[in-house]
Amino acid sequence: MLSILYDIIIFIITISSLVIVHEYGHFYIARLFNIYIECFSLGFGKKIFQYRDKYGTNYILRLIPFGGYVKIPDYIHNSNIKYVKKFKLLFFDQINFLKQILIILGGPIANIIFAIIIYWIIFFIGLPIKKNIINEINYISIANLIGLKPNFEIKKINGMNINNWNFLNISLIKNINTHHKINLELNSNFIKSKKLNIDNNFLKFSKEKNLILMLGILPKGLKINPTITYIIPGSPAEKSKLHVGDKIISVEGKKFINWYNFQKFIYKNPNKIIHINIKRKQKNIDFKILSSFRKSKKIGFLGFLPKIINIKNDSKSIYRLNFIKSFKKSISETFKSIKLILNSFIYLLNSKKNIYKLNGPLSIGHIASILMRNNFIYYFMFLSLININLCIINLLPIPILDGGQLLLLIFEKIIGKKLSYKIKQIIYTISIIILIIIMGFTLINDFKQF
Repeated sequence: MLSILYDIIIFIITISSLVIVHEYGHFYIARLFNIYIECFSLGFGKKIFQYRDKYGTNYILRLIPFGGYVKIPDYIHNSNIKYVKKFKLLFFDQINFLKQILIILGGPIANIIFAIIIYWIIFFIGLPIKKNIINEINYISIANLIGLKPNFEIKKINGMNINNWNFLNISLIKNINTHHKINLELNSNFIKSKKLNIDNNFLKFSKEKNLILMLGILPKGLKINPTITYIIPGSPAEKSKLHVGDKIISVEGKKFINWYNFQKFIYKNPNKIIHINIKRKQKNIDFKILSSFRKSKKIGFLGFLPKIINIKNDSKSIYRLNFIKSFKKSISETFKSIKLILNSFIYLLNSKKNIYKLNGPLSIGHIASILMRNNFIYYFMFLSLININLCIINLLPIPILDGGQLLLLIFEKIIGKKLSYKIKQIIYTISIIILIIIMGFTLINDFKQF
């Protein structure tokens, strides 16, 4: 119960901070240009708190903490005209075209600035990172074929320094997209150089997965536990009645040592009876499994996957920069994130099936609570990334969003007159329906994951 309450609190803090930052961007620019702001509302549903300031702006907190808005009218209600007269406030349609654009862009700009500030603080106080030390290697994998070994540390990729696994994964994807040939520099007592040759088929297959794991590399901090988590339908493991949850104790009478040696033994013994002792519900059971062929008659195959667990990792270091360098790094990291998110959007648009991979607010809240529990610094990095996401989403050309508002403003400037209230209402209604459909998809995807 306390865990659920904690998740809800983190979720509310995360969503509310995103909305407040975004809407304050609009609010700040409008106030800077002496524009009358009717209200600043956070959430939707029933009002639970409101306060009116000396300029006549009504600050409203609503029951359900999703979304928010800043209302900047083109006209004034009679009841509020006193504030306009007293402080000589202007309406939105009384200011020039450039100022109107700046007010609309104020929200997305605020999200970007907030993301930069978060990154700046993190790089200045220090970011704990895991060194790129290999813990285990899969026997039949590209990593094993090129001679990578446990305890090797990956230092560079194509001459560029790499200081954490996440950056390594991103760099691998980037270099594969452009070069297909990757040079890795390793540090294990002395510097070694290894080359990866990746073909197009592997690239297509790896788009949706962790490229490091797909290459057969298990990072330090992760360990393969010989407990079965998945059994391939129709495989020898299924036919022999192995179950998910079974733990391998010994193979051919010898104690299980590691996954690498186990794979090596299985692959080198195709079409042979393999004796395996497993532990199931406190009981040890012996199995005889006939290994089948996979890909060729030279490779044995049983057909189950092990459990990967987190273990204590002492191979951590602190990535810290001085005040100026951390600021430069924060800007660089923000633009990298923008590029990564835009590429993700392009990928989503490439296929209708990809819409089923969109995450919604429930996933955001779940990830946020996990990160806050593990390390608050990673939580704030995630918050920075979500801010950038919100900026890009709001710039989409949907009329109810900032990008759509900007598009309508430019269109009215081109035709030389304002669209009628009735036409705008129709446009806004259609855009709201589109957003509700998209939100519905994301919520369905969220529920499928939990």
